[in-house]
Amino acid sequence: MLTVFDLNLCGEFMKNLIKIVLVFMAGCCATAFAQDEKVAFFKKVAGDVSIKRGETVVATAGGDPILKSDVLITKADSSAGIVFTDGTTMAIDQNTECNIKDYIFEPEENAYAFDLYLKKGKAIYNSGRIGKLAPEKVSLKTPNAIIGTRGTYFIIR
Repeated sequence: MLTVFDLNLCGEFMKNLIKIVLVFMAGCCATAFAQDEKVAFFKKVAGDVSIKRGETVVATAGGDPILKSDVLITKADSSAGIVFTDGTTMAIDQNTECNIKDYIFEPEENAYAFDLYLKKGKAIYNSGRIGKLAPEKVSLKTPNAIIGTRGTYFIIR
């Protein structure tokens, strides 16, 4: 038979258990939200364009969101126009594969990052606000080169 003292201990244990579960759930939700952060969207899609998220590859259409760490893939006779949240625009041509490795646009906290890896293909880049506010935070890489921008427009192949 439980005494009042035993019931108080059970009540404290349950309160602590609930706190632990709530903290764990909040951490999981924050992690999931951070991974699903929309950084851009497809303004225009022509042909066979897809996104690789983790191990999943999905077809895309105009208006679809692009998340941090997505890999953008175009096939033959395909292209896409992309607009990032800071106003950066990019067009990717056929047979292109590029990975958005990092993207942060938080002007209130003075936090910026634009890190893109162009594995193959061709892209046209036009700087947005990150390129103007923090050009040193913009990095475009290829298997053979690293491009530093200073608020500019260029074609990379």
